[in-house]
Amino acid sequence: MGPPLTITMSRGRTIDLSGPQYYQDLLTGIAMEILGELGELEKLDLATLGEDAFEQVVSITQIRLLNELYYGLGQLRAAGIEPDVKRAIQDLRDIWNRYIDSTNRPAGLKFQVEAGEEQVQ
Repeated sequence: MGPPLTITMSRGRTIDLSGPQYYQDLLTGIAMEILGELGELEKLDLATLGEDAFEQVVSITQIRLLNELYYGLGQLRAAGIEPDVKRAIQDLRDIWNRYIDSTNRPAGLKFQVEAGEEQVQ
């Protein structure tokens, strides 16, 4: 059984999975959606936020990324596809961190690499 043609994110947006790289499309779609949400928060100018407020933005962003990942993986599982959850978290982290780097956002917004893990480029 193949992947569903689309998955619906928790807030109703859909990600197209009809292409041959559906796994990559899922992770990239999640990252792009959360970057869009981060862009809305950045209108407040993250540089002017106090350290506590910035940490809250970081926490909320990472929670949103993981929530959407689990939500999307659950839809794949319901379609009979059993993705490796740990690998998906690592892959999403790597995609997210590359986007943070390429958009010149503060390094504090990156997912941190856990001890003993290597970040894949």
